[in-house]
Amino acid sequence: MILAIPSAARATDDLPAPTSTAPVSGDPAGCQGPVLTGVRTGRHDQYDRAVFDFIGGTPGWRVEYAPLVSQGQGTTIPLAGAATLLVVFSDACTPALDLTTVYNPNLPALRQIKSGGYFESYASFGLGVTARSGFRVLVLHAPDRIAIDVAH
Repeated sequence: MILAIPSAARATDDLPAPTSTAPVSGDPAGCQGPVLTGVRTGRHDQYDRAVFDFIGGTPGWRVEYAPLVSQGQGTTIPLAGAATLLVVFSDACTPALDLTTVYNPNLPALRQIKSGGYFESYASFGLGVTARSGFRVLVLHAPDRIAIDVAH
């Protein structure tokens, strides 16, 4: 499920748990090359959320269950959890954060987030999750961000 919501995140707090496990993708939005500035997580009653913060709009994106592969080396990057939700951003500028940072929120569904790197306008991340659960992607603005919800 893909939702484009121009209002603040509080408008998404009462969503039901996501149910789809099918790959989803979206186009860039904004007039500047988007720059990834932050990664954060949160727990909701029925799902966990990973948020990727941007300035200059949002990049193109694809989210699916697949292994996280290191860009440039081609090696699989292991993550905590039983499944990996792969997030690939396209048409993005060089991220303004340390891609070696490993996030360990250890939430009910979302265990870990790692980067696969950045190369030629593509940045990849893996979300280590406890099971191949339903997920959804929300493209939010003011401020620009892409949120990924994973059902408990």
